[in-house]
Formats: sequence, C-alpha cells, structure tokens
Amino acid sequence: MPSAWHCVSMRKHIKNKYARFLAKVSVRDFASDECWQWTGATKGNGYGHLTLERKSVPAHRAAYMLFVGEIHEGSDVCHTCDNRSCVNPDHLFIGTRKQNMEDMSAKGRGAGGVRKHLTEAIVQEIRLRLASGHSPRKIANSMRVNYSTVVAIKAGRSYVGISK
Repeated sequence: MPSAWHCVSMRKHIKNKYARFLAKVSVRDFASDECWQWTGATKGNGYGHLTLERKSVPAHRAAYMLFVGEIHEGSDVCHTCDNRSCVNPDHLFIGTRKQNMEDMSAKGRGAGGVRKHLTEAIVQEIRLRLASGHSPRKIANSMRVNYSTVVAIKAGRSYVGISK
C-alpha cells in the first residue's frame, strides 16, 4: 500500500493546473462553438474566479492564459459570446479596455441595457418571483444570480428591454 506522501504526491502530479481548471468547467464534448460554463467560485458579478499560480484571477483570463497564451499588462480578455461565465478559449479575445467598453455599449450591455448573461426566461422568472413577494436575496440565492442584478431588475434599472 502506498504511503500517504505517495498518494498526495501522485494527486498533485495527475491533477495539474489544466485538470484543476477543467474540473470546474461544464462542457459538452468541448465543442468550440458552445460556451464552456464556469462552475467554480464567482465574484458575484457572473464572472468566475480562481487562484492560478498563487494569484487570484478571473476564470476567463485564466482560460486565455492556460489555453491561448500571454495577456499583456493593461489588456482585457473579452467575450465574443457575451457570456460572463464562459471560459471557452475560442470565445475569448484580447482587446483594450476602450475596445471592450465599446463592444459592451454596441451590444446594449451597458447600464440599463439588455445584458446577455441572463436569458429572457430567467428575467421573467425573477419578475414573477418578485411579484409573488419573494425577497431579492432569496431569489438571488435560489437562482444563482447576483443580488444587485435582482434589485436592479426590481427597480426597473436593468433588463428594461425584456418585456414583462
């Protein structure tokens, strides 16, 4: 029987940074045209987060670094799919902060616009639960949606383009 040290050493060897990362990704056949959903920790804003090489890193940036290459200082990692939880390297590209903000604005994802990370069905379900008297906190927790997003939907400041 192997010693405890041998098992720990073996696990670290097998579970490299790529395997640790991919263990927190929900995918179907790793299709390049589909979003790879991050299932690990988030910062509450829809973006995944993890520790990579002893640094706290957004999951989509980690995906880019692991599978594509270096990210130069001051660069953003942008999504072609506009899905904050997506870590598919084929959906990521490098841009400046200005380019990222222009892309966001052009797609109506700025404040008050229709954000792409919640579907129309989810927004309507949130509104239904709010109308039924559920608290924004309870809705956020049960639907795994950012609390401030639920509050903004309730106040009419977010997802205004989705009919009630």
